[in-house]
Amino acid sequence: MSDLKTLQFKEPQEYKPGDVLILYENIQERIKEVASEIAPKYKGKKLLIVGVLKGAFKMTGDLALELHAQGLIDLEISFITMKSYLTDTRADYEPRIIQDMDINPDKRHVLLLDDVLDTGKSLQEVHRLVKDRGAISTESFVLLDKPARRKVNYKADYVGFTIPDVWVQGCGMDTGELGRGEPNIIVGPYKY
Repeated sequence: MSDLKTLQFKEPQEYKPGDVLILYENIQERIKEVASEIAPKYKGKKLLIVGVLKGAFKMTGDLALELHAQGLIDLEISFITMKSYLTDTRADYEPRIIQDMDINPDKRHVLLLDDVLDTGKSLQEVHRLVKDRGAISTESFVLLDKPARRKVNYKADYVGFTIPDVWVQGCGMDTGELGRGEPNIIVGPYKY
């Protein structure tokens, strides 16, 4: 395993909007590493991946491709849309479901995917929901972990990168719905 999980970052105040935080190539390599941890564990178990939209749409596809390449071919994918941001960069209320999953997690092994674990409230709520609906097991993978922002006691099972408390966009993440197509993870809010 490479040292990508432990990339070194500057202090939050040293970044400006538009600075590259994590290169696309490093993101893809880290997703491949995480897939190599996940694939053997769920081989033959018909894993259900649930991506938390909208930010996790890109990583969900990338992880699914890597899992398939590593022999995990019996997985299914669903999405759930959660919202807690009323403004562009501030979580203003408790997370709520905007669009529910279309595959029942009952008697399934479930892997939740989210772009950023910050307060922890959204993933904690989705985890509870999936468990209450009868999942056999539930784990989570977050591309980015921001422990400085945690409001609840939730820890992801798999973490791509642990980052400082800076706003990020790119690689599926946005500021006011813009920036999702940026391949790198950059510091935001950045106006194109």
